[in-house]
Amino acid sequence: MKSLSMPNRKPKIALLATVLAVLAAPVMAATDDGTVQFTHRGVKIAGKPAPAGKYYDIDIAPPEQGADTVKEALDILYAGSPYTAKAIDKLKAAGNVVIVYDPAFPQREFSKVTIAAFLPDFYQANGTSKDFLTIVGRFGGKWSPRELAPVLAHELTGHGMQRLRGHLSHVREVDLECEAYLYQEKAYQDLGFDKGKRNMVKFRQVLERHWCAEFREWQKKNKRKALASWNKLNPDVPAILDDYLVYIDALRQSGVATNAIARAKKQQGRITQQRLAQLSLRTDPESHFQLGLIHARGIGVKADSKTALSWFEKAGEAGHAKAQYELSRIYWQGDGVPADKAIAAQWAQSAAENGVPEAAYLYGAMLVNGDGVARNRRLGRTWIEKAAAAGIEKAADALKKLPAN
Repeated sequence: MKSLSMPNRKPKIALLATVLAVLAAPVMAATDDGTVQFTHRGVKIAGKPAPAGKYYDIDIAPPEQGADTVKEALDILYAGSPYTAKAIDKLKAAGNVVIVYDPAFPQREFSKVTIAAFLPDFYQANGTSKDFLTIVGRFGGKWSPRELAPVLAHELTGHGMQRLRGHLSHVREVDLECEAYLYQEKAYQDLGFDKGKRNMVKFRQVLERHWCAEFREWQKKNKRKALASWNKLNPDVPAILDDYLVYIDALRQSGVATNAIARAKKQQGRITQQRLAQLSLRTDPESHFQLGLIHARGIGVKADSKTALSWFEKAGEAGHAKAQYELSRIYWQGDGVPADKAIAAQWAQSAAENGVPEAAYLYGAMLVNGDGVARNRRLGRTWIEKAAAAGIEKAADALKKLPAN
């Protein structure tokens, strides 16, 4: 069985802009860099092209093929695994569910093959909405949708449900993986995989003897009758997961996991600071924009609107269109700064002229209403039409309410 990534893998900085663009993509679209993005079953899906000039250990699936494989795998889960589908629906109700095929992921592999990974540091730690991001790498992009489906159950639903419950911050890695492997086991059962095949036997051994070994020992002492379920070809995974949640609660109350988690957080903090330092030394606007995103969204660091503003301004003044849009949004909303509609209008105009559809809608609305700029309904409607043509649903709705020029 090819191995899976661990849930504490950090997001690649270069991936952040792609994911944020995917969150705003309502329909099938292709960006300037060749990324394909669309929404399917309420899940945002994207396929990235391989970086130019890079060579990998396998032939790379193009972005359309990788994204379509993800789409078909999602369909297989919805059609064949109601348990998994129900979990995905819970995640969608709580926030944005995003799956990105990225052939550059992982950067390197030696003794194992990483098919996909859940990236827990993408979303903000606080707030009412959460983003659940899974990356499918170049190996996963070459798998059949049916093979990929259980891996998505592991990464997206297993680790996603942990994020939804707030377990990622206080549960040990071994216990997190135990639960995620159980979600994968349930998908294998529901989809009718042959449990007699060698890779299935190995999967089950890894599940029971490694990731869930300590949990099974706890069951032996506290829920001995429940162990009988493990002896079946298809264990009762929902019942086992009920016991698992009791086990996690017991560990938390006993403080067993506290030291291990504290050490992991300290190491992850060092890694984050190293990456931020590397980006800070760069002089290109894209790096400055992404530093702004990191500090604005609290990605791996504490959210800091003032630091974010500083980096966005550097990028925006250098002509970075998306940074200009972020600045327009910041000054429009008064996000960490006093609201200033005049400044918001200036940045919105720059971003709109540089091709950002969301900025075109914002600037158009400001012109129509005379917010921060002289009222010009005709010109405002023109900008809103451009935003609507680019797939901005709010712009399309606004046009229905605007009088014809």
